[in-house]
Amino acid sequence: MGTATVEVLSTDDAERRRAEILSAAGGDEQSLRDRAAQYALSARELAALDALDALDALDYLLGGHRTEN
Repeated sequence: MGTATVEVLSTDDAERRRAEILSAAGGDEQSLRDRAAQYALSARELAALDALDALDALDYLLGGHRTEN
């Protein structure tokens, strides 16, 4: 069995990472989420589904706080 690595993430680091992920996914989170809910994503956007999971995880770590873009 492998070992787990724990990463300590400050609020600033989490917000910065969230902004980076969102930028790489196209910058428009709501539009991306809307198209995902309608199964209307392009191949590039399908790859962004992992980005949405990462955004959700960061939002959870940030206590629901979301940085406005």
